Amino acid sequence: MALRRAVTVSLTCCLFACPPRGGGHVLEAGHNIPLLPDGSPAPEPCPEDAKAIVRLLGLENPPGGALAEIDANQRGREPLTLFSGPVESVLVDRLGNIGGGSRFYGRIWITQRGVVIRYYHAQMIKGEVFPICVVARRDADQMKSSPGAYPGSAEVEGSAAWIFIVEDYR
Repeated sequence: MALRRAVTVSLTCCLFACPPRGGGHVLEAGHNIPLLPDGSPAPEPCPEDAKAIVRLLGLENPPGGALAEIDANQRGREPLTLFSGPVESVLVDRLGNIGGGSRFYGRIWITQRGVVIRYYHAQMIKGEVFPICVVARRDADQMKSSPGAYPGSAEVEGSAAWIFIVEDYR
């Protein structure tokens, strides 16, 4: 089963010309998204290659989402201090065929309403990076925060959030 999944993802990445691992594309994803007046990222469509991979892997959201540690470098930290910019998160629960320990790469925005996190890429353990459309949520679809101790930072209670596969970023 694991071999089949690895082959499926590898073939999918070849079909959709996924860039090689470790490339700057992972860190730059979401960088040029226009901001709304409150500092939130503007809505954006999910790329077709990400939608195709979600369909190919048969990914569906579990009830209530899948738990993930927001920052791989600050697991278990309370409160969690976040800054706008790239983020690497670690999946705790399964998200369909994507097992715990897998990585999600995306971007954090600190806004007037709280924190917004969008993930643009995922990587299963010992697997290739592939495109995906996922968001982190808490508190009835918002991630409430308070001003952080550092300029431009925000603090959230707890280090984990629920992540969900989405059709488009809103």
